[in-house]
Amino acid sequence: MKKVGVEKTLSNVRQYLESKDCTVETLESGNKENRRALDKYDAIVVTGADTNLLGMQDTLTNTRVISAQGKNAEEIYNEIQAVSDLKNK
Repeated sequence: MKKVGVEKTLSNVRQYLESKDCTVETLESGNKENRRALDKYDAIVVTGADTNLLGMQDTLTNTRVISAQGKNAEEIYNEIQAVSDLKNK
């Protein structure tokens, strides 16, 4: 099962991922800046509204960050699947 962190405002994405095979946690502003908190996810989904993802110039995690901007929930899920497939190889 994939573990995904999703920004609070993306409730539609959260619901879709929960209906699939994902464990979803809401990213709060405090844990978006904590490397240990970010490293526990297979992927992180953000709104894409910020020009620098997660409010940082240089992301401090190796976890895949997916921008939801211009994508529907299924497209985001497909990206998460691709990330998971790469990790399992």
